[in-house]
Amino acid sequence: MSHTHHHTSSRLSRTLIVCSAVNFAYVIAEAAVGLAAGSAGLVSDAGHNMSDVLTLLISLAAIRIAATYPRRAAWLSILNALLLIAAVALIAVEGICKIVNPEPVGGGVIAVTAGIGIVVNGVTAWILMKDRNEDTNIRASFLHMLSDTLVSVGVLVSGLVISRTGLSIIDPLISLAVAVIILVPALRLLKESVEQYRAVSAR
Repeated sequence: MSHTHHHTSSRLSRTLIVCSAVNFAYVIAEAAVGLAAGSAGLVSDAGHNMSDVLTLLISLAAIRIAATYPRRAAWLSILNALLLIAAVALIAVEGICKIVNPEPVGGGVIAVTAGIGIVVNGVTAWILMKDRNEDTNIRASFLHMLSDTLVSVGVLVSGLVISRTGLSIIDPLISLAVAVIILVPALRLLKESVEQYRAVSAR
């Protein structure tokens, strides 16, 4: 392994470790607030955000083993892409369910926590953004964090719009818009990951 590749791998590993730690701390805090406030929504969202931590850890594992086990690293890239597509599907399903059975947007505690989520997810996405073209797993983690940031922004924006206009349809429409925005790069990522796996397997 070249010195440059080793340096890049070490840098990406450090980045993912920091991002994983920050997001895991947020998951614990969100779950604690949700339990204290009796908010099933917050506890559920904490569970969803834990999937982001899992994605970051998968990316970390893939980068660590890429030089020694390239096929396993490529397989992890496919897994990350599939997890991203699953997350997009869940966002879309949730949006459709809200159209069929409208629910009120959360109150103050939920809004504040969503705001913190925007900061945590947004900063993580920003950190990963500059390296998203270095590795497919990094790109998957970036897209995961970007989708969560957009969803959190959507919750706050829809809350403000609904409070002023009463148009509850705004909330699920924003969720569906986020799903469409993320789906295209997610499918492209899956295609690239499969091609990468085939290339590595053919060696």
